Amino acid sequence: MPRIARSEISASYIHVITQGINKEKIFEKEEDKKRYLKLVEEAFEKFNNLFLLCYCIMDNHAHFLIYTKENKELSKSMAIINTKYGIFYNKNRNRVGYVFRNRYYTQVIKNEKHLYNAIVYIHRNPVKAKMVRKMEEYEFSSYCNYQEGKIDKNCIQLLFQTQDYKEKFYFIHGNFKDDGDIFDVQEFNKNPDEIELFVKNYCQKNNIQKEEMKKNNYFIMPIIEHLKNEYNCNNKEISQILGIGKNRVTRIIKNIKGDKGVSLNPQSRDLRNVP
Repeated sequence: MPRIARSEISASYIHVITQGINKEKIFEKEEDKKRYLKLVEEAFEKFNNLFLLCYCIMDNHAHFLIYTKENKELSKSMAIINTKYGIFYNKNRNRVGYVFRNRYYTQVIKNEKHLYNAIVYIHRNPVKAKMVRKMEEYEFSSYCNYQEGKIDKNCIQLLFQTQDYKEKFYFIHGNFKDDGDIFDVQEFNKNPDEIELFVKNYCQKNNIQKEEMKKNNYFIMPIIEHLKNEYNCNNKEISQILGIGKNRVTRIIKNIKGDKGVSLNPQSRDLRNVP
């Protein structure tokens, strides 16, 4: 599903995902998840046009389903949440630097079927990851809140158009079918806008044009390695992103793995400072 620019979002149901930098487990401890959830709830209470409909906080990423009448409030709230959590996380671990990836990802819900699939997809994340057997066993999602009736009435009305929601709630969770509309961490990892920005910044850092970079394996090898490790791109996707042949990508990856003993330039391989 194509990403819709945030400036175009208004009065919408939105699926939001945020992830740790380098896919690190930034919510690994129970204390981390509790703190992040508290920050989310506090931030949303400050804005009149934001409603947190459902959520799930995993070890290295978090999903939210949000209703918003004003996109600026969503941007402000996420900035507050992630900034405060970043300070908490770094202080507790005696570290410095970014905690989250450069941006969170948004997907506008397109219809009722998509809406209900998104709810179930979010609640099923821990089961899919084999962290628990049943959705109700996971503490850091909103599934149990719905099960126990601990949900704001406005959120219930926005989702089900009635306060008598449990029959429909259990029905959709028992009849979930992933029809391809829901995006997950893998899709987030392959965000084309972010990948394009990375390649652009890499070329600027090395003072080369993209066409020049494509001709020189010395420069292109670190990019391919990064696309593999960070974005989980396959050979065909890398070929399309960089505009080079798939067979060449395969050969370069063999070199990266050391099959031909090719060493990479350490400075060229250091991509940590590339935004």
